[in-house]
Amino acid sequence: MKRALGWLTVALLLGLAGCGPKEPPAPPVPEKSEAELRREQYFGEKIAALPGVEWRNSGLGIRVITPGEGVAPKPTDVVRVHYTGRLKNGTVFDDTRAKGQPADFTVNRLITGWAAAMSSLKPGGKAEFYIPPHLGYGGLRAGNIPPFSGLIFEVELIAVNP
Repeated sequence: MKRALGWLTVALLLGLAGCGPKEPPAPPVPEKSEAELRREQYFGEKIAALPGVEWRNSGLGIRVITPGEGVAPKPTDVVRVHYTGRLKNGTVFDDTRAKGQPADFTVNRLITGWAAAMSSLKPGGKAEFYIPPHLGYGGLRAGNIPPFSGLIFEVELIAVNP
């Protein structure tokens, strides 16, 4: 009996020998949020990670390059702008500079994302707008813009005309 108890004690001690402190587990790899994954899908990884972009809950991204001065446009104002519109692969689909003249638009008649972003600019200001499909043309084809495309606009606000 003593001998069996001795072997049992030895077996128990050997079993517990491997239960000591172990290396700490590797820190968890942070997972990307749904919003980050959508930004990557619509604009590519590089743009989705750009510093200085204000990403709104709607998915709209705005990176102010030059703030401008004066009063930001209201929804009913007419704005004069120079802009370049492109897709995430770099394809330019519209460019007022290439046409040789700026464009005039009533803010509340623009696509939803652009109209929402215009309040971030003041005359003389320049920004990039990152517009997800649901704030752009959605599932519609618009000229040579494929359905469900994220749109990237570099916009310079020249003037605001109330």
